[in-house]
Amino acid sequence: MKKIVFLIVSLFLMGCSHKNIANNKSFAEICNTEEAICKKNYGVLSEEIEKFNAAGGAFILVNLKNNEVLNSASISILESFDYNRDYSYTPNNVMKLLKKERLATTQQFIEDYTAFIKSAGKKELEELRGNVTNRAAKKINIEGISIYGLTATDYKLDNPDDVVTTFLGHFSYQGQEYALITFLDAPKGIKSTYNFNSSGWNATELARKIVESVVLNANLAKR
Repeated sequence: MKKIVFLIVSLFLMGCSHKNIANNKSFAEICNTEEAICKKNYGVLSEEIEKFNAAGGAFILVNLKNNEVLNSASISILESFDYNRDYSYTPNNVMKLLKKERLATTQQFIEDYTAFIKSAGKKELEELRGNVTNRAAKKINIEGISIYGLTATDYKLDNPDDVVTTFLGHFSYQGQEYALITFLDAPKGIKSTYNFNSSGWNATELARKIVESVVLNANLAKR
């Protein structure tokens, strides 16, 4: 794990205490599918934030065919704050994969990844698939679904006891391809994760539940 650098000038905001999702002050969402699906995915995000006692988090689900954002949500304890727009960060594994040297928002990372994956070679795809089947992202591995991706766990500069965890990847279902990023801000280690707080224990769990939501709602695949 390596250190993470933020663009946000007011870094002290990231050190705010966080106890319960009910205390969150801001929520941002894009919903281009059925409201019931968006509601379910928002519920998944809020449950995972609360489960890991995180300061917030976000996800973005994109249809790779037309680059349409099907659903995204951002939850924060900060008033008028959107992780997809206002939060810039550098997950080292993601930056290396995408060959980027700049800070980016979750929205920018998903855009860069969708562009990358359309020209990715066999070796690159095998590496991403191996992360899911045998390495840090294996918590998201679902039998019968081809899921590719990578995890990132990075320390926060303002509080080295906290990390930012990310899963970035894509998957196929019923002839359609989707890109997905999940992100948790300062998740805590809990009993069921043996007190580990890395992305393989939390961001991938969030990602798995979003993927399962797509699989259980075939109407997403018809878009």
